[in-house]
Amino acid sequence: MRLELAVMVVALFVVLPLAAEDTGWPKETEIGDYVVTLYQPQVDSFTEDLMESRAAVSVKKGTGEPAFGAVWITARLAVDRDTRNVDIVTVEVPNVRFPELSDEEQRQLAALLEREIPTWDVDLSLDRLLASLDILEGEVRELELKNDPPRIIIAYVPSLLVLVDGDPKLEDVEGSKLQRVVNTPFLIVYHNKSKAYYLSANEGWFSARDIMGPWRPEPNPPSEVAAVTPPPPEETEEAEGAEKDTRTPEIVVSTEPAELIFIDGEPAMAPIAETDLLYVSNTDSDVVFDIGAQRYYVLLSGRWFSSSSLATDTWTFVPPDELPETFASIPLDSENGHMLVSVAGTDEAREAVLDAAIPQTAAVTMDASTTVEYDGKPKFEPVEGTELTSAVNTQSQVIKYRDAYYCCDDGVWYVSDAATGPWKVATEIPKEIYDIPPSDPNHNVTYVYVYDSTPEVVYVGYTPGYTGSYHYHGCMMYGTGWYYRPWWGHYYYPRPSTWGFHVRYNPWYGWSFGFSYSNGPFHLTIGTGGAYGWWGPGRYRPYPWYGYRHGYRAGYHRGYWHGYRAGMHAGASRPPAGGARPRPATRPNNNIYNRAENANKVVDTRDRTARKQAAVAQDRSNNVLTDRDGNVYRRNQDGTWDRRDKGDWSKTDLPSAQTRPSTQQTRPSTPQTRPSTPQTRPSTGVQQAPSTRPQQPSYTRPSTGASVQRDYSARQRGAQRTQSYNRGGGGARPSGGGRRR
Repeated sequence: MRLELAVMVVALFVVLPLAAEDTGWPKETEIGDYVVTLYQPQVDSFTEDLMESRAAVSVKKGTGEPAFGAVWITARLAVDRDTRNVDIVTVEVPNVRFPELSDEEQRQLAALLEREIPTWDVDLSLDRLLASLDILEGEVRELELKNDPPRIIIAYVPSLLVLVDGDPKLEDVEGSKLQRVVNTPFLIVYHNKSKAYYLSANEGWFSARDIMGPWRPEPNPPSEVAAVTPPPPEETEEAEGAEKDTRTPEIVVSTEPAELIFIDGEPAMAPIAETDLLYVSNTDSDVVFDIGAQRYYVLLSGRWFSSSSLATDTWTFVPPDELPETFASIPLDSENGHMLVSVAGTDEAREAVLDAAIPQTAAVTMDASTTVEYDGKPKFEPVEGTELTSAVNTQSQVIKYRDAYYCCDDGVWYVSDAATGPWKVATEIPKEIYDIPPSDPNHNVTYVYVYDSTPEVVYVGYTPGYTGSYHYHGCMMYGTGWYYRPWWGHYYYPRPSTWGFHVRYNPWYGWSFGFSYSNGPFHLTIGTGGAYGWWGPGRYRPYPWYGYRHGYRAGYHRGYWHGYRAGMHAGASRPPAGGARPRPATRPNNNIYNRAENANKVVDTRDRTARKQAAVAQDRSNNVLTDRDGNVYRRNQDGTWDRRDKGDWSKTDLPSAQTRPSTQQTRPSTPQTRPSTPQTRPSTGVQQAPSTRPQQPSYTRPSTGASVQRDYSARQRGAQRTQSYNRGGGGARPSGGGRRR
């Protein structure tokens, strides 16, 4: 009979879904006469795409007393950042402990778990996983980024920044008298007859005799120019009661890396509560003034720059762990709470660092392939400090190592014995590729991994470094800061850029892009296609700025309070009323593997039609946990703890929580037993180089410490993060504030 109960525990664990719309814990289900309850799993380690965890469970028949126990799970995870959902793809159960069962019954139960769990579909919330990692010790990959300030332009009238990568490079537009400026992401054409440049905006055209300006609205462009007018963007609903700004902005052109900060008139200074800081309230940019130091600070691409005056070209980089202490006291629920993610030592900064360690993963079919186009014959140049060479006359990322060629495309590695292909999915990558320095434009591929393979699929993944998110002194920054020389040949191939797109961090989706100013329906036109995309592997997709003037900071500066989602993310149907999160008109598409062009490559390795759900236990709290040895504990409402002993609860004392473990320590990871998968690999047609698996993000539970207490605190914070995401902010906010720990 008890063995039957144990089987029910198997059923409960494998059916529970902790999906993106997480409804709460613990989960329970009825199986015959029994009620089986599973409490939230506790993560012990996270390495590559593997998670080791344990969970407390209970089984109850009728009105009898429940029996409590623990299960241990090793699982491969598939992460989807668009839904903030983590699927458990493969599972092993190395251990089970039910003190009220005999040794033989426990052995039989373990066998059943190992056989049954892999047949079920299990999900985890990404935000609960992230909170769990916060109590572990891990290795953090930190770069020496290039943090020289860009040209910082302060504008006091509506202005928009247009970047051109050096002197304008023109290419003929086939079938017309026009030439296009190809070394800019904006749509700019040159009309030979009128000897003028034309810049496309959704409202019409601007013209200028010189590309540096001055630019003026052009209501009657030449017919050849009018013929290439792009189609209008999708319309968005207007916010109720919103006031539109009808001013036409000035166009500011820069041929060097630059950022533009628009302040609407003279700076309006407002205090930040509980700090010695003032902030400029009439701007959508992050500009603050430290009263004590009498210095201004601006936040650009996750980097702080300081100056004694806004009317200066001299700005100095300030590392996030060297900011004045008053920055850490910014209230989380204030207009400036979002800045805490860029202040080292705050909960928000730690969570961003942890989030960057969680890979976006997928299973890719073995028959997937890619193509590479070169501007002429393939040309390779040395990668500094390595034995590698990389292709420079292509927009693809192709690396040569010894006699093999490796191409990284859309977060998947391919291999060939020729620079031109044919390309097959790689099952191993040489360790040397992961030595590509940040000064090289291909550095981002060092954040793309091959985890494992079967005869049918290859398990792959990338961490946010692939799309430009890098760790520096306790915070995440966008871009390496390096300027990468583009390819200038018959075609122009651009490289990733750190500056110029008003990049800002969003705790749910990573980095967002936009413009420093938009007024009502005004938008510049972003060029598309082929050689004209200069935004690197993430494929820059500008989100719509709504331009409603009922508050500069209504969309962004409410930070965690609004979930960073209000009016900020691509595809949102309209700015929200009352601070609620807008539901996207289309599903967010930050997951490269979810994009339409990869639909035939990425596969779901399981049959989801058999999915079953478990309900939330309404009559109990998510307050039962287990320690490393499988002992079960319960936290009471008054903060005391009970321990399960011989079928009953008894009071117990837990050691007080220790200081939070550092995420910057380097510790050897606990050896992981990867869930078993067939290892017979098909031939790629290429003799691949021997590979030692590269160093990847790894988090492991400390050998000592009040783990149960910390698990409970992390469980609470993860629940709040998940609720904040699901409800879209609207008053929900994570606990812990923004203070230094």
